[in-house]
This record gives sequence, C-alpha cells and structure tokens, in this order.
Amino acid sequence: MKETLEPTTKAAPGLAPVRAPVTKSKSRPSLSRLAGLDAADLTPDVRDAVMRLIGEVENLNSEASSLRNKIKDLESIADTDPLLPVYNRRAFTRELSRAMAFAQRHDLGGALVYVDLDGFKGVNDEYGHAAGDTVLAHVANVLNEHVRESDLVGRLGGDEFGVLLAAADDAGAAAKAAALVELIREQHIDIGAQEICIGASAGVQSFQSELSAEQLLDLADQAMYAHKQAKGCAA
Repeated sequence: MKETLEPTTKAAPGLAPVRAPVTKSKSRPSLSRLAGLDAADLTPDVRDAVMRLIGEVENLNSEASSLRNKIKDLESIADTDPLLPVYNRRAFTRELSRAMAFAQRHDLGGALVYVDLDGFKGVNDEYGHAAGDTVLAHVANVLNEHVRESDLVGRLGGDEFGVLLAAADDAGAAAKAAALVELIREQHIDIGAQEICIGASAGVQSFQSELSAEQLLDLADQAMYAHKQAKGCAA
C-alpha cells in the first residue's frame, strides 16, 4: 500500500502541519522487485513460501498504519475539550509552552488572550445547563472562526477561554482582544425558547522569556479580572 499525505487540522505555531495518511490501493509488487529473486529460478514450493512471506509483511505494514491512525485519533480525543471543538486546558498549555519556546528561539512576539464570559452563571441559573452549554459552544465557534491559522483556541475551564496569538505585538494583541470581546457581545445566541446575548472580559499578556506557560496564564487571568472589575461585571 502506498500512502500520500493531505493536510488536516491546524498546527501549533512554529510546528509542521498535522497530516493524515490517505491510503490508495495498489497491486502487489512483483516477487523479483520485493525479494530480489527471479521467480524462474525458484521451485514452486519456494516461490509460494516467499509470496506468503511477502503477503504477511504487507499485512503487518497495513496493521501498523492502522494502529498509527488509531493512536492519532486517541491523541486528538485526549487533547480536545469534551464539550467544545477546542483544545482542553492541558493540551492548550502544552501548545502555549511550545509556541513560547519557538518565539524565543526565533525572536518573535506572541501573546495570550484570556477570555471570560460575563454573567454566565446567571445563564445557567435562569435557563439551565443545556442553555449554558449552547452558549459555550457558540462562543467557541466564534473564537475559532475569527483567529488566524497560526493561532489556537482552548477552553481553560468553565466559561474561560484562551486564545494564543502567534507573532503578535502588544498593540496587535490588545486590538484583537477588544475585537473578540465585541464579537461575543454582538452575538444573538439561540437557546431554543429564545435568543440571548452575553458579554465577555479579556486580559492580554505578551510572551516573556522568563515566564512559563502557567505563569503566563496566571498573569493573563489577572488582567482579565481587572478588566471585569473595571466594568463592574458579575462572574
């Protein structure tokens, strides 16, 4: 079997795109090409034995390819939030750490935007958790649709999201954070019986060589809460 490669999901900043193998059917290679043997010089029994071995090798290669695909699928499941089409906190933190290291090696900028929804608890209390899940899914889709291919979105817990902005300077990151907050505020989210709107607060922290990914998350979280308190918003 021969494999060709096609791009699939977005890669983390600075990393090669993730590619998934696509198999194409092909007839079995000849005995002489695979084993370096001339079939005319072999007895029928030996020729049959060699061909069986070749078939077993091909089966093993196919099984190995299938196993690799299953491992990739499991890795994807392990990295994805159980509710939303974004990275979970563990995977997002890992990719943030990689992006920070890449930015430092290549003298590039970068920033983290920490987004928290305003009044989300009230949505759950008034409309129920199913409505809350609908709001979270809608916001996740908005964030995914309005970032670049080099950027990443993750759910950090509850109604909190992280947006990794690769190679962004301070002004660009602040402008992007403000734009995302405004986009969320403008949404009319259908929760079944009616449409609701929800606000958001955001904190921005630029990459710094002396900080770890967790420290960057903490600082961006603090900046987000300062923004929320300045607006007088509920959690």
